[in-house]
Amino acid sequence: MSLSNFALVDLTQAKAHLRIDAAASLHAYAEYVGVGDDVETEFDLDNTPVDGSLRLYVDGTLQVETTDYSISVATITFVSAPSDGDPITASYSYAADDDTFESYDDLLLENLIEAATKKAEDFTGRAFIQGTITEIHFGDGAKVMKLFKQPVGSITSVARMIAEAVGTGDGEDVEFTLNETPTVGSVSVYKDDVLQTITTHYTISGATITFVAAPADETKITAKYTHTISAISEYIEWLSIGRLNSINGWTANTLYKVVYTAGYGATRAATQALIPDAVAAVLMMVAYLYENRTDLVHGESVTGIGAVTYELPLYIERSGANLLLNPLRVNIL
Repeated sequence: MSLSNFALVDLTQAKAHLRIDAAASLHAYAEYVGVGDDVETEFDLDNTPVDGSLRLYVDGTLQVETTDYSISVATITFVSAPSDGDPITASYSYAADDDTFESYDDLLLENLIEAATKKAEDFTGRAFIQGTITEIHFGDGAKVMKLFKQPVGSITSVARMIAEAVGTGDGEDVEFTLNETPTVGSVSVYKDDVLQTITTHYTISGATITFVAAPADETKITAKYTHTISAISEYIEWLSIGRLNSINGWTANTLYKVVYTAGYGATRAATQALIPDAVAAVLMMVAYLYENRTDLVHGESVTGIGAVTYELPLYIERSGANLLLNPLRVNIL
């Protein structure tokens, strides 16, 4: 798989945050570089330090770049050779090589990133990266409907979901009229509970259904569709708090389909800059789940335990992107 556009962190960021081995940390904390002999001035580091990150010590004393040494790529050249027997150590950050993360299970990490992003969104009631969200809300007669995610950028549409008994066939009539004008493309028409195909079996114009052939006598005609309602005349948008205020109240026992845009930034990079705390939370969740899985992958067998299977997260639809977390489970058979 590949990460969806809604995942808050990318694969490289997740791998760099893990602490399973030294290579994963991308930092050398106390690398032994060598020992002085009063003659040698050049010593090589194991990796190329990130500019400005090197801390070099001779016998525990911090050295000053230019004054005490210079560095070219990963080679250190001392101005004066370190004294005989003096240990030389270094700490520094370094960039990942192409094979730094070869041993990681990319598929598992990508699933954990998606799951952790969704879990953090659900816990905070937020949408991180901007996208289209479709929600179903149940009307209870109250005036205020609270959307599930914030911050809300705009409302795309609000529609009632309608299931309607349209009429009964008599073998002659081909036209039947719905109670409301449906949202374009939302209609499903049934004859005696058998789904009909538009164009092949019927056409629709506004609220009028016209069958190609008249439904037989006593045939039940039913339809399911959504009817888009209008802002201002039927409800008011309170976007700053993620609520919709119905002028006459959201009709009890009625389902409403709300489509809206929510999130902080249009891209992963833009969103990360706006909510760094959420980035840290997602990385921590990914690291915790990955590092505590005892390094078992998908279906390995362990002596004394038996077969171990990891079930990856399952998802629900979010405007075409699959993002719902189900708990990660370990089955020991």
